[in-house]
Amino acid sequence: MAHLRACLILPLFFCTSSVWAGGLAIRFGPPAIGSGGPNPVSIPPDVRDMGLSFVTEKGVEYNMAATGLSIAARDKSKWGGYTSLGAGLSWSANGGGIGPYAAFGLERGCGGWIGCFSAEFSQSLGFGFGHIASPTALRLGIIKWF
Repeated sequence: MAHLRACLILPLFFCTSSVWAGGLAIRFGPPAIGSGGPNPVSIPPDVRDMGLSFVTEKGVEYNMAATGLSIAARDKSKWGGYTSLGAGLSWSANGGGIGPYAAFGLERGCGGWIGCFSAEFSQSLGFGFGHIASPTALRLGIIKWF
């Protein structure tokens, strides 16, 4: 576990300053992890329902959730919609593996100091040894741009 943390944290020390500017999103919604449909959101929301995203000003998105880790290229339109395509690690009730990641979402109401409303649907595939993990999630939350 310590090796995994080191692999995730060490690359951040070698990034240029432009990578640090961007947005930070926190979204809540139940993941569907391959053992039936998604469960309802816990009240109060649980850590399993949370998804975190860090978006750089260059459009690189780093995602972390209970269903996996991913890095994606993000393309945002003027009306607030966006798509993200990338790859990463994903796991579900069937196991885990490495594979593609895709998401699309909407950001609106960015005039306040709290941040923008954010809604996102994400899907990833993880190809492991003899199994495929395909978790999905529909999450709602906020993104704060710096």
